[in-house]
Amino acid sequence: MKKWVVSGTLLTILTASGVHAAWFDGNDALTSAHQRLLEGKTAASIESMIEAWQQPSLSASRQDHLAQLLALAITEDCGRSLSRQTLPDWLNNVSIRRETVQTTSRVYYRVQVAGESQPGVEAFTLKKWPDEVVISDELAAEQQHRWRLVKDGLSEPVSEGLYQLTAESVEGDTWSSWLLMTQPQPRQTLSWKDTRSWHIAPFDDFNSTCQRPFLTLNLYPQNQTDGAPIWSAEKHKRLPTQLPMLDVPNGQYWFSVALIERRWQGALSIEEVQRIGRAIDLPDLEPGALNRIAPSDSDKQGDE
Repeated sequence: MKKWVVSGTLLTILTASGVHAAWFDGNDALTSAHQRLLEGKTAASIESMIEAWQQPSLSASRQDHLAQLLALAITEDCGRSLSRQTLPDWLNNVSIRRETVQTTSRVYYRVQVAGESQPGVEAFTLKKWPDEVVISDELAAEQQHRWRLVKDGLSEPVSEGLYQLTAESVEGDTWSSWLLMTQPQPRQTLSWKDTRSWHIAPFDDFNSTCQRPFLTLNLYPQNQTDGAPIWSAEKHKRLPTQLPMLDVPNGQYWFSVALIERRWQGALSIEEVQRIGRAIDLPDLEPGALNRIAPSDSDKQGDE
């Protein structure tokens, strides 16, 4: 990230926030976050942001200011430089997903934490600072190597701010990491056009260091949406806007389309998801139709 680009954008943020030149006369954590980001010390700037979020009685204007600084820091390399912390040997990967779900009857929200571990994870906790438990669970034996914890049916999206992840391995080791969440997406990019097609609004290309959003399509039996889909596809290029022909028996199904944006905080993968779903009726088609619409290998691959 070019320093002059950061400087210009920071000046825009400062002006919009009504901050004067005397702002940098202070020595608090928020001032330090600004200065370190201007100097290109991204990980150090994030450490100051974490410290700033931990201050008591943090005003709404400062919270908004921190969220804007975080969004700017992510533009350096899609967040890979935000943290020097690496995962321990017993954690293969950890991902956090914030999701908006829109059906024909309601809109709700969910948050998910998932990962893989070779020896296994016995318990996992996600808390919002200072002590709000978002997810906390002990994992059954069959989940410990590959796990997915979900909090569903939320009335509002998981907010911006400081969170803490804590994992305990089956061997008694503990790992903990701070997580900074950006502001929830302000608008719905994905929406239905009719029963078999949808609209994708133009993307905001401000953060060009991240992989462009990609699309996942899933078809489920109407009453078995918690299980594996009977058909799915993942598209990273030439995103489709209509359901292809499918070779499935006559009946009613649940069809889900999700637009996924991925960023990083060091080794942590963070996904922002907009999902739309609805019941649809599908007829039988001639054998082999499914093969004609199967995603190609190139469609499954995206730039990191």
